[in-house]
Amino acid sequence: MPLELSKPAVAAEKAVRSVLGRIVATDPDHVPALRSASPSSLAISTPHRIAVLGLDRIHARMSLRSAAQKKGWRFFVHRGDKVVATVNSSISGKGKHGFSNITDGPFVAGTERAIRRAERLDSVQKGRFEPLLLQVPAVHLVALWLRNLENDADLIMPISPAPKGLRAYGAVATADFVAILADLAAQKKREHAEAHRGRPL
Repeated sequence: MPLELSKPAVAAEKAVRSVLGRIVATDPDHVPALRSASPSSLAISTPHRIAVLGLDRIHARMSLRSAAQKKGWRFFVHRGDKVVATVNSSISGKGKHGFSNITDGPFVAGTERAIRRAERLDSVQKGRFEPLLLQVPAVHLVALWLRNLENDADLIMPISPAPKGLRAYGAVATADFVAILADLAAQKKREHAEAHRGRPL
């Protein structure tokens, strides 16, 4: 069956719609893909939550669901029948939703491709999964997180370019993903420690 989308916070959707319309009307060159577009020619769809995993929270025994922090919502921006950008909301420390950013970078098409691939997976067709966008900045990883709504058997699908050890657009079980990610994080921590060793305080 298709992926199940969660209903975004009303304030988040309102914030991104308002700023998207303002950008198109007053700063059309802000995002090249939206150049010459009119507000009426654009639509948003496919709301999915953004989850961010910091380097300090990564370890081999972690629970991804507990370690990753929810940071807002992301929407596809359509121009006609084509996805041309994504627009994000963020959540302040006080829990208030607001506009974060808009981009037409490579992860726009990458996310759309990942979702299409995910919907063809047997486990997705036979189960119930919610898509999230997982970001792990320390190891330069962006992935589609397929959160299982029936049990904890989540799947992770890295979006190209994927770091060493992970295959772009290949679905990985959470346990295997965490093991690879922990190795990548450990390597990053060693590199950081070596870079700072011997520096004067």
